[in-house]
Amino acid sequence: MYFVDLRHYRCDNPVTILSPDERERAGWYHSTNASLQYIHARCLLREVLSLYLDHNPSDIIFEYSTKGKPHIRGESLDGVQFNISHSGDAVAIVVSRGRKVGIDVEKIRDDIPDLELAKRFFSYAEAAAISHVHGPKRAEFFLKIWTRKEALLKATGEGIGGLDNSIDLINKCSISHNGILWQVHDFAVPSEYTSAFVVEGGECFIKKREVSFLGGLKVFYSVGRDFINDLSHDSSKHTRILHSPQ
Repeated sequence: MYFVDLRHYRCDNPVTILSPDERERAGWYHSTNASLQYIHARCLLREVLSLYLDHNPSDIIFEYSTKGKPHIRGESLDGVQFNISHSGDAVAIVVSRGRKVGIDVEKIRDDIPDLELAKRFFSYAEAAAISHVHGPKRAEFFLKIWTRKEALLKATGEGIGGLDNSIDLINKCSISHNGILWQVHDFAVPSEYTSAFVVEGGECFIKKREVSFLGGLKVFYSVGRDFINDLSHDSSKHTRILHSPQ
């Protein structure tokens, strides 16, 4: 699991790391800042995945399902699975071996039509709970549920189009969806964001990774693993916020 503040991350040679279609997509953004955020997010994803594959970051080839879920060419369902989410300056990445995964991160903001969206996409219980929250906390509560749902649908490959009011994720840490068991967990991130991740199957271990910036080099190393089995678990133990040295 990785959480990165892109304001403190730079890719040295994005032109040589990114694929032609990624470089083309970077040009679709309307602002230079958004384009740079996309470029660095994709470079970071490639660097992270290269830790799990016998490939250089630039050699990884991505393929996409008909609904846009990315996977690595040549990797079987028992191989490396991953998901990435990007909001504002934040990037969240989850990687697994042999389990489908999904992750979502959202920057908390107060311009979201939360009640309207909740009535359309959330369960009755979820929408009712949101309607009883007032002030700035409402957007945060709405996005907490939203990230859980989107992470689930990214894991299943359905995408946001599969979001409907039949899925209730207020308190559940596991859910059966389309005949498959999924573990749903909040991901502890800085207070201006909210995030959640989903893992296919039963209870599992989450391996923790840290990144150090040493003389401009990014050094990835393992720092152990923890058992995850419910939303009340202290997921801050699994969050690694990456900053450059002061």
